[in-house]
Amino acid sequence: MGKHLPELLAPAGSMEAVRAAVQNGADAVYLGFGTFNARRGAKNFSPEEMREALLYCRLRGVKTNVTVNTLMSDREIPALLADVRLLLEAGADALIVQDLGAARCIHGAFPDAVLHASTQMTVHSLQGALAAKQMGFSRVVLSRELPLEEIAYITAHAGVETEVFVHGALCMCYSGQCGLSAVIGRRSGNRGLCAQPCRLPYGGKNSYPMSLKDLCLLPRLQALCDAGVSSLKIEGRMKRPEYVAIVTGIYASVLREGRMPTREEMDTLAKVFSRDGFTQGYLDDHIGPSMFGTRPAVPENGLKPLYDKASRTFAEGQERGQVPVRMFFCAHADEPMQLTASDGTHTAVVTADPAEQAQKRATTPEDIQIALGKTGGTVFTAEHMEAELDSGLRIAAKVLNDLRRQALAQLEQQRITVPPVREGTVPHTNAPKQTGFAGYTIQVRTLEQLSDAMASLSVQAYYVPVGELARQEKRTRQLLEAGCTLVPVLPRILWDREQEAVLQQLEQCRDMGCTAALCGNIGQPALVQQLGMQAMGDFGLNAFNSETLQALHDMGVVRQTLSFELRLPQIRDLGKPMETELIVCGRLPLMLTENCMIAGKQGGCRRDGTGVCAKGAYYLTDRKGAKFPVFREEHCRNSLYNSQPLYLEPGEYTGTGITHARLLFTDETPKQAQRIAQAVLAGEQPDFGMATTRGLYRRGVE
Repeated sequence: MGKHLPELLAPAGSMEAVRAAVQNGADAVYLGFGTFNARRGAKNFSPEEMREALLYCRLRGVKTNVTVNTLMSDREIPALLADVRLLLEAGADALIVQDLGAARCIHGAFPDAVLHASTQMTVHSLQGALAAKQMGFSRVVLSRELPLEEIAYITAHAGVETEVFVHGALCMCYSGQCGLSAVIGRRSGNRGLCAQPCRLPYGGKNSYPMSLKDLCLLPRLQALCDAGVSSLKIEGRMKRPEYVAIVTGIYASVLREGRMPTREEMDTLAKVFSRDGFTQGYLDDHIGPSMFGTRPAVPENGLKPLYDKASRTFAEGQERGQVPVRMFFCAHADEPMQLTASDGTHTAVVTADPAEQAQKRATTPEDIQIALGKTGGTVFTAEHMEAELDSGLRIAAKVLNDLRRQALAQLEQQRITVPPVREGTVPHTNAPKQTGFAGYTIQVRTLEQLSDAMASLSVQAYYVPVGELARQEKRTRQLLEAGCTLVPVLPRILWDREQEAVLQQLEQCRDMGCTAALCGNIGQPALVQQLGMQAMGDFGLNAFNSETLQALHDMGVVRQTLSFELRLPQIRDLGKPMETELIVCGRLPLMLTENCMIAGKQGGCRRDGTGVCAKGAYYLTDRKGAKFPVFREEHCRNSLYNSQPLYLEPGEYTGTGITHARLLFTDETPKQAQRIAQAVLAGEQPDFGMATTRGLYRRGVE
């Protein structure tokens, strides 16, 4: 499979799973620690267990990537840095990070720390990877939705390592863009406590429009190797160690033997965990009914023989000798005997008293090789041995065994020794801009919603999808000439193959008189600035703390929309180095999906804008009767919005230090949108025709 194989990265939610992964062929493992990891429901590790796990892997030459990949508040940053210090001092090889502010602080406090951009950062384009590189990340974990051609393009041009999921659960939503669990149940996926509401039925007990099959790219490893991917990642930190052992073992065999999987291997993977089988859909750029599935009940006793066999591979004391070592033994008359052992990086030298003259049979080089080769029960395997000795000497087996044990013990100590952690300076945000509340912005889905009556309101700006403005140039020019400030909204997901057309639309908007654009991911500010426009940051950038605002400010973002998972007191206390905005009215965006929730399971989605998804809002109904609107987005993606509109009283947010408050319109008619906007601007309670919510601004998330 090519000269340089990518690493095989296995999940480990417990010490047993660490052993399972390592003893079954993982090159690297990823582990969760503390409260800042995206699988807080996994067993995870205490400080003592984490030190043990890192030492165990370090000794065996297996890399350790530790997840600190949740959003965190200002008050949590000191605790994060304390965790990071412990991890680095214990020998963690890399940290997987989502929060831009956390990355900024870690990079400042510990300049040598290796940072990997979590899949929660929604990196799915070359520009996104380049932005991550600029912020100090050496690897990006790409969004699971990318097809092979996009993966290969990013990998070839980004100048950072790429990591790709090859096996395990698929979320319906792009990672890092899901607010469903948080908004409906206060359990935030961005904070590591997703309750997986997407796995529930909607619109009837047998309808699961958001439950995808598990991913299995085992037959496609050659293609990923050819694409230059650095790391192949198995999902499953919540899974039992037997699962980790079985899946890792099969992937390791197929990868290293450069072959296709056998039918038996595929059947075994399906048996230990799948949802109606597996899918390779995203890699092949094929979405639709074949990607959807649910988990059938599997009798535990049917898996017992598989699990029993797997558990024996990682039982306490089980060791497969995975560190090759070269040994050179030297014995000359009247000189101390010497054994040199090397693992290629470290070298141990041990000596013993001079050998005696043989009374009967002299020791041969073959005798020495046999004695030195007895590395069983250790992490080492004797790859190469040489012996140089004078004839007529007799060397006792005990002496050779002692030398071997001493040399390997020295090597062990050298391998687990962690170099001192270099410390830098924790960065500080600039003094907050003490600008007062400037007024409102209005976001619409369609230009029809931006009626003449709406356009006459006293608002700071109107946010409109860039495609709407470009396609309806006459109306766009009318609005601009009437004095409206129009801000094109870029698609939050913008693959490289889609970028040129969208940038042409943006250029068209600029030429008509638009001066800024709203960016939904980290790859977009640079693109906007290259066109001579100002970059504003949307909610998709997950601005949850002051350090993230500073990081975005450093990227040139002039106004940033804050995370709607923050509480109002947290918003008030943020250091605000640029203008800030809050969504205060309308349905909150909860999911953004590559697969179609409207027609995907029935096969009616054609990805060309002509399916049923193109006919306005569609509604998913949950078990309690709540209706969630779903819309087709650009490039035939879907967005899901909350069942209840949000409404905050002006007195709740105008004193928090934000400069702008946004009214967000989705399924409202032009007249409804206008009436609601007029009421809010007049300080009156708007009539939505249904119950409203205050979102998470009062209650927060767990």
